[in-house]
Amino acid sequence: MAVSAVVLLAAGSTPAYVDEGTDIPSDYSGEEFADDLVIEDHPGDPEGPRTRSAYGSSPIETFQYQVGGLTISIPTGCALTHGISDDGRRITNQIAGVDCLGPSALLAKFCNTRLEFHYANTAGKTYRIVRGPLNTTCRTGTVNTYKIGMDHTLPHYGKACAQMFVNGKRRAVTCHFITQ
Repeated sequence: MAVSAVVLLAAGSTPAYVDEGTDIPSDYSGEEFADDLVIEDHPGDPEGPRTRSAYGSSPIETFQYQVGGLTISIPTGCALTHGISDDGRRITNQIAGVDCLGPSALLAKFCNTRLEFHYANTAGKTYRIVRGPLNTTCRTGTVNTYKIGMDHTLPHYGKACAQMFVNGKRRAVTCHFITQ
């Protein structure tokens, strides 16, 4: 069952059929983990300074998913954006969000979303995951921005990635390499 733009616009910011306090696990299939993997749930910090040393976006491929018995289609025209401020392995701020352009800004409806930051070593093995809050409402044309201002030093060089999950399934990834 496809959902028309009129239905999506009429729905507005509606609950996505997940009770408050309920969590949807993230599907990490296909990702290699280091033996010392740490997964942290982190609520994010209030908006802080937005200076960045790296900023980039990756397109979100077209996909469909089910919410409350409806099939929702995400068209082309949306991107996951990741910004990071760092000094080598010392990370001071990170931000991730989703932006849609053109018709996608009206047609894309994201429900049960979570943005996460994944850190991998130079061998490509993930050793730390910081999970943002699960957004249980549906948003048209965007996903709630996830920001963390925690100042921390990574134990390894490698890469820092923002990942977007919809209904627990990874739908987009964008990364920045952290080198000496």
